[in-house]
Amino acid sequence: MLALHAPTLHFITVLVTLVAAGVSLLTWYHHREGPGLRGWALALLLGSAGTFLFGLRGPDASFRFILIGDALFVAGFAAMWLSMRRFNDPAMGAELAGMIVAAILIVFVALFTLAWQVAPVARAQSIVFSLFVCILASLAAWETWRGRELDGLRSRPIAALALAGIAVARLVRAAMVSAQGMGMIEPEAGVIAQGYALYFTTVCILVVTFGLVLMAHERFERQYVVSAEAGRAAE
Repeated sequence: MLALHAPTLHFITVLVTLVAAGVSLLTWYHHREGPGLRGWALALLLGSAGTFLFGLRGPDASFRFILIGDALFVAGFAAMWLSMRRFNDPAMGAELAGMIVAAILIVFVALFTLAWQVAPVARAQSIVFSLFVCILASLAAWETWRGRELDGLRSRPIAALALAGIAVARLVRAAMVSAQGMGMIEPEAGVIAQGYALYFTTVCILVVTFGLVLMAHERFERQYVVSAEAGRAAE
């Protein structure tokens, strides 16, 4: 399998996520009643920062440097989940969402540090990272999917399936790191797979952003129709 050029891939990923964050903010500017859009933009910015730091890693990267980059990425996916939660339930405050993200980060840092100290050779910390992203992406996918019962938006499955794809990709990545630690696959294969996983994740994030924008527009159109009909009925 052909390896992807890592620096180019990281640059494209950062650029794409920044553009997606801008699109989310622009959509929120036109539809202020969509609280999840700002959270999604913040999530993309956090993920972009994490990807940028990941691209700067060298073979002698310190534990603190790796932890900061991975924590930013995890915080981004936690924000993605909670942005979908707030999209479904606008009554949920940003303060509560921030507290949940902080709690998730505390648990992640603790488990990541423990894994680093217990099995650094087996890269247990990478497995912890991938599993956290997998769980958070799965929660975001479920939150997006179950929202159909609330508003029946037709664009929800697009975002839900893309988030589920990210979860599957990270689960496969965790399995490959585990297999690599047990000597079942070569390190080169793991590096190649990591590049494709990042590429796939970037594509899925774009699809999710597109789906979220469609959801916001669809909800706005429905609210406009309802308000217009109510106005005509009042006349």
